[in-house]
Amino acid sequence: MKKADLAESIMRSAGLTKANVNRFYRGLVALVRKELDNNGECVLPGLGVLRVRMRKAREGRNPRTGEKIHIPRRKGVSFRPYKDLREMLNPGMKKKTDAPTPEPEATPDPEQI
Repeated sequence: MKKADLAESIMRSAGLTKANVNRFYRGLVALVRKELDNNGECVLPGLGVLRVRMRKAREGRNPRTGEKIHIPRRKGVSFRPYKDLREMLNPGMKKKTDAPTPEPEATPDPEQI
């Protein structure tokens, strides 16, 4: 979805002008950037959490030449959706607590050996 499509959709569903939607969007982007810079995370109520994560340094390859290159560690942003959103996207997935627990292995009785 492009920014224009997003603005159009919000404009129709919320009954706002395109200028107001664009102003809101710019304000939201500025707020998310500020929160990530200051706190390392930004909570989006009803959706999930954006968090700053450190990516490890690693070795890579230049796809054109095949030459090995060093990719330094750097920051990136990850999104963790809330449970409701995950369940909506993955209907029918078993919860971790619903999985059967393995039975403990029986230890042989020393007298029977």
